[in-house]
Amino acid sequence: MPRRLPAFLLATILLGACGPQFRLPDPGQTALVAAQREIATAPPLQEHARGPAEQREMLRRVATRIAAAAQDICRAQRGGDCAFRIGYDPSGAVNAYASGSGDVVVTAGLLRIVDNDAELAAVVAHEFAHHIANHIGRARTRTTIGALAGAVVGAYSGLGDLSGLGAQAGRLVYSKSDEREADYLAAYITAWAGYDLDRAGGNWAKLAGSGDRRVTAGLLDTHPAGPERLAAWELAKQEIAASPERRPQPRAVR
Repeated sequence: MPRRLPAFLLATILLGACGPQFRLPDPGQTALVAAQREIATAPPLQEHARGPAEQREMLRRVATRIAAAAQDICRAQRGGDCAFRIGYDPSGAVNAYASGSGDVVVTAGLLRIVDNDAELAAVVAHEFAHHIANHIGRARTRTTIGALAGAVVGAYSGLGDLSGLGAQAGRLVYSKSDEREADYLAAYITAWAGYDLDRAGGNWAKLAGSGDRRVTAGLLDTHPAGPERLAAWELAKQEIAASPERRPQPRAVR
């Protein structure tokens, strides 16, 4: 066996270990069809005339409540409380994102289109969940491993340096599962904070209805398609309702 092949196999195994950390709901066709129907009947996105001061207060109010509810899973997953920092971006883009070691930013554009605190809670909890599950650090690891695998494959196959392609593949290969995992944890955190999950999930339906109508995401997509996301939210909601004392279950490692 060529010397480089074991390194490639090792990189593949290590990359495979970077998958979901929790047992995620797996929507079947029935759940996807129901999600499609909900998206089709969802009201259109509407902008609310909230000024910057009202937006900031709404964000502060929701983030404080979500951060407190998240600490239970922070302690279980990270061994201690999480230090979240919430930021406000006056941009009109509809966006929210996690960065650094606990930072979350929500734009004015997003704060204008959420109908209520519950919808915003789902968004904030989703971004906090990226930190709780260490998705940012894990993405860096995948990128490094992917670059290594690409370099080895390129050298082994004679195709030249494929480290850049490998790094891109490493970033993409589990990005959708990270988003699904963040949604799953967000459902629990949102419920623990006392928000209604039906109202909270309305935001996903409206966002899906206003954009891409695909049922499932493609290979190079970074997020699940709208029906996938909404169906998984519904399954998580049912899971929580059936056992309110339950906590997200770690995925069995084989």
